[in-house]
Amino acid sequence: MRALELRRHAPRDPEADRLSKDGQALALHIGKNLPGGYVALFTSPANRAAETAAYFMRALGQQLPQIHGVSEELASDDPDRLAAGVRKILAEIPEGGRGLAVGHTPLIEWAVLALTGEEIRPLRECEGVVLEQEEDRIELAGEYRRES
Repeated sequence: MRALELRRHAPRDPEADRLSKDGQALALHIGKNLPGGYVALFTSPANRAAETAAYFMRALGQQLPQIHGVSEELASDDPDRLAAGVRKILAEIPEGGRGLAVGHTPLIEWAVLALTGEEIRPLRECEGVVLEQEEDRIELAGEYRRES
């Protein structure tokens, strides 16, 4: 079995594709409580997604995993292409490993629906879900929600 934690990026600066000061603080705060131990890390091409991942890793005190990259599919508004991208990321995670991918809403929700048949409510900034894959079967294994 392999697992992939899909998380939405932190709040962005309204003027640019980067995190706001509040977004940086939230990503550090959330990052301190992540499970960690990631063997793979992927982000969408958006700077705000890459910055969120960097703040998560910094908060965890974890180096960039050897398996890492930018996934164009994580920014696709085509549910089939998005699902194929998540499958591709899952395939890069070694058996027994856990990966992290940072993307966008409603794209993460669409990927969960396409891959598992389960509909989840929209994710707020830095919230996420865990998908687990055993052979060809992918299922929703959990959700990470913030307190209001």
